[in-house]
Amino acid sequence: MGRSASPSSPTIGNKKAPNRRPSPKGPVKLVTGIYFSVLICTTIGLVMLSSGRMTIGGVPLPIVISFLNDQTARDAYFSGKKTKLHDRLDDMGIEEQIKNFYRPQIPDEAKLDQHIHQILYERTGYVGEQYRVNAQGFLVLKD
Repeated sequence: MGRSASPSSPTIGNKKAPNRRPSPKGPVKLVTGIYFSVLICTTIGLVMLSSGRMTIGGVPLPIVISFLNDQTARDAYFSGKKTKLHDRLDDMGIEEQIKNFYRPQIPDEAKLDQHIHQILYERTGYVGEQYRVNAQGFLVLKD
Protein backbone atom coordinates (compact mmCIF):
# COMPACT_ATOMS: atom_id res chain seq x y z
CA MET A 1 0.00 0.00 0.00
CA GLY A 2 1.10 3.56 0.08
CA ARG A 3 3.53 5.14 2.36
CA SER A 4 2.08 7.05 5.21
CA ALA A 5 3.33 10.53 5.92
CA SER A 6 5.56 11.00 8.87
CA PRO A 7 4.00 12.85 11.78
CA SER A 8 6.43 15.77 11.36
CA SER A 9 5.72 16.42 7.69
CA PRO A 10 2.86 18.77 6.85
CA THR A 11 -0.07 17.40 5.03
CA ILE A 12 -3.21 18.95 3.74
CA GLY A 13 -5.32 17.30 6.40
CA ASN A 14 -3.13 18.48 9.28
CA LYS A 15 -2.90 22.18 8.31
CA LYS A 16 -4.15 24.58 10.95
CA ALA A 17 -6.49 27.35 9.90
CA PRO A 18 -4.87 30.78 10.06
CA ASN A 19 -5.83 32.96 13.00
CA ARG A 20 -8.26 35.54 11.63
CA ARG A 21 -8.72 37.56 14.82
CA PRO A 22 -7.64 41.19 14.49
CA SER A 23 -4.41 42.10 16.14
CA PRO A 24 -4.89 43.73 19.54
CA LYS A 25 -2.22 46.27 18.53
CA GLY A 26 -4.63 48.12 16.17
CA PRO A 27 -6.95 49.54 18.85
CA VAL A 28 -3.99 50.24 21.14
CA LYS A 29 -2.32 52.30 18.41
CA LEU A 30 -5.56 54.19 17.76
CA VAL A 31 -6.10 55.02 21.44
CA THR A 32 -2.45 56.03 21.81
CA GLY A 33 -2.71 58.30 18.76
CA ILE A 34 -5.87 59.97 20.07
CA TYR A 35 -4.30 60.40 23.52
CA PHE A 36 -1.19 62.10 22.16
CA SER A 37 -3.24 64.30 19.80
CA VAL A 38 -5.36 65.54 22.71
CA LEU A 39 -2.25 66.00 24.86
CA ILE A 40 -0.49 68.07 22.19
CA CYS A 41 -3.57 70.26 21.55
CA THR A 42 -4.05 70.83 25.28
CA THR A 43 -0.39 71.74 25.73
CA ILE A 44 -0.48 74.23 22.85
CA GLY A 45 -3.68 75.76 24.23
CA LEU A 46 -2.20 76.13 27.71
CA VAL A 47 0.96 77.73 26.34
CA MET A 48 -1.10 80.22 24.32
CA LEU A 49 -3.33 81.04 27.29
CA SER A 50 -0.43 81.50 29.69
CA SER A 51 1.61 83.61 27.26
CA GLY A 52 -0.96 86.42 27.35
CA ARG A 53 -0.78 86.89 23.57
CA MET A 54 -4.15 85.36 22.76
CA THR A 55 -6.99 87.71 21.83
CA ILE A 56 -10.73 87.42 21.34
CA GLY A 57 -11.98 89.91 18.77
CA GLY A 58 -8.78 91.93 19.17
CA VAL A 59 -9.11 92.14 22.95
CA PRO A 60 -6.40 90.32 24.96
CA LEU A 61 -7.76 87.31 26.84
CA PRO A 62 -6.77 88.53 30.35
CA ILE A 63 -8.76 91.73 29.70
CA VAL A 64 -11.77 89.74 28.50
CA ILE A 65 -11.60 87.67 31.69
CA SER A 66 -11.41 90.78 33.89
CA PHE A 67 -14.40 92.22 32.00
CA LEU A 68 -16.41 89.03 32.50
CA ASN A 69 -15.60 89.06 36.22
CA ASP A 70 -17.05 92.57 36.62
CA GLN A 71 -20.80 92.44 37.27
CA THR A 72 -21.43 96.11 36.36
CA ALA A 73 -19.60 95.82 33.02
CA ARG A 74 -21.39 92.57 32.15
CA ASP A 75 -24.80 94.02 33.00
CA ALA A 76 -24.15 97.15 30.91
CA TYR A 77 -22.89 95.09 27.96
CA PHE A 78 -25.74 92.61 27.89
CA SER A 79 -28.41 95.26 28.45
CA GLY A 80 -27.02 97.40 25.58
CA LYS A 81 -26.20 100.46 27.70
CA LYS A 82 -23.27 101.74 25.62
CA THR A 83 -22.45 104.86 27.61
CA LYS A 84 -22.63 103.06 30.96
CA LEU A 85 -20.41 100.30 29.56
CA HIS A 86 -17.88 102.78 28.21
CA ASP A 87 -17.75 104.58 31.57
CA ARG A 88 -17.26 101.29 33.41
CA LEU A 89 -14.52 100.14 31.02
CA ASP A 90 -12.87 103.53 31.53
CA ASP A 91 -13.06 103.09 35.33
CA MET A 92 -11.49 99.64 34.97
CA GLY A 93 -8.66 101.01 32.82
CA ILE A 94 -9.49 98.65 29.95
CA GLU A 95 -8.59 101.10 27.19
CA GLU A 96 -5.14 101.70 28.66
CA GLN A 97 -4.57 97.96 29.14
CA ILE A 98 -5.42 97.29 25.50
CA LYS A 99 -3.14 100.15 24.44
CA ASN A 100 -0.29 98.62 26.45
CA PHE A 101 -0.90 95.33 24.66
CA TYR A 102 -0.77 96.87 21.16
CA ARG A 103 1.84 99.60 21.77
CA PRO A 104 4.82 97.41 20.66
CA GLN A 105 3.11 96.81 17.29
CA ILE A 106 1.67 100.33 16.81
CA PRO A 107 4.16 102.92 18.10
CA ASP A 108 2.24 105.94 16.70
CA GLU A 109 -0.05 107.05 19.55
CA ALA A 110 -2.71 108.58 17.27
CA LYS A 111 -2.99 105.38 15.19
CA LEU A 112 -2.91 103.30 18.36
CA ASP A 113 -5.76 105.32 19.88
CA GLN A 114 -7.82 104.98 16.70
CA HIS A 115 -7.14 101.22 16.53
CA ILE A 116 -8.21 100.72 20.15
CA HIS A 117 -11.35 102.80 19.68
CA GLN A 118 -12.17 100.79 16.53
CA ILE A 119 -11.88 97.54 18.51
CA LEU A 120 -14.07 98.93 21.28
CA TYR A 121 -16.59 100.28 18.74
CA GLU A 122 -16.84 96.88 17.04
CA ARG A 123 -17.31 95.08 20.37
CA THR A 124 -19.58 97.56 22.19
CA GLY A 125 -21.03 99.93 19.59
CA TYR A 126 -19.78 102.95 21.52
CA VAL A 127 -18.30 105.80 19.46
CA GLY A 128 -15.88 108.06 21.32
CA GLU A 129 -16.46 111.83 21.34
CA GLN A 130 -13.55 112.60 19.02
CA TYR A 131 -14.62 110.03 16.36
CA ARG A 132 -17.38 109.49 13.86
CA VAL A 133 -18.24 106.39 11.83
CA ASN A 134 -17.72 106.62 8.06
CA ALA A 135 -19.82 104.84 5.41
CA GLN A 136 -17.55 101.77 5.55
CA GLY A 137 -18.03 101.37 9.31
CA PHE A 138 -14.61 102.67 10.33
CA LEU A 139 -13.95 105.31 12.94
CA VAL A 140 -12.36 108.53 11.69
CA LEU A 141 -11.41 111.65 13.60
CA LYS A 142 -13.97 114.43 13.57
CA ASP A 143 -12.95 117.57 11.71
